[in-house]
Amino acid sequence: MPFLQKPYALFAAFLLIAGLVASPAHAASGNPAISLLKDVHKAVQITEGKGAKTLYIFFDPNCPYCHKLFEELRPYVKRDEVTVHWITVGILTSTSPGKAAAILQSKDRLKAFYQSEHDWNFGDTPGGGIAPLQNPSAKTRHELDINNGLLADHGLNGVPVTLFATTDGSAFYFEGTPPPDKLAEILQYVK
Repeated sequence: MPFLQKPYALFAAFLLIAGLVASPAHAASGNPAISLLKDVHKAVQITEGKGAKTLYIFFDPNCPYCHKLFEELRPYVKRDEVTVHWITVGILTSTSPGKAAAILQSKDRLKAFYQSEHDWNFGDTPGGGIAPLQNPSAKTRHELDINNGLLADHGLNGVPVTLFATTDGSAFYFEGTPPPDKLAEILQYVK
């Protein structure tokens, strides 16, 4: 039987073997990724790419694993194989909320996101290469609260979290960054 037709648990096992964390809540309560996928439209997102496969990635501007995932996705985005909806949160360090706010409050969020990623570790503080915004607007604080709240409301407290619908009609998320060879395999199952 092809891998796509095997049960959800087999896909979770594949991700665990790949060194990723598939939430234990998956097995305990069915599939909480379905709930997160239904709620993800509430998030303030930065979209790049025009591919048929869609990923939603929660990231913190200071997260080295998020930056690694950004780098690993470059070839897929450039070839228009994926559309990535980046959802910025500010949870890791003292400068994370300010950097996330700087991205969200920018007139061109995608440009600010790219600045943060392309200037990685070149700023005054380690991590994302964008200066933390000291006094974000009420609107920006609200947007960041929504994004942070989505993670917390679904029992997630680490980043990156990659969420997607699967080709068999289910939903899945994992925490962490897959090795490049495993990312290609995972993308085969992304709708």
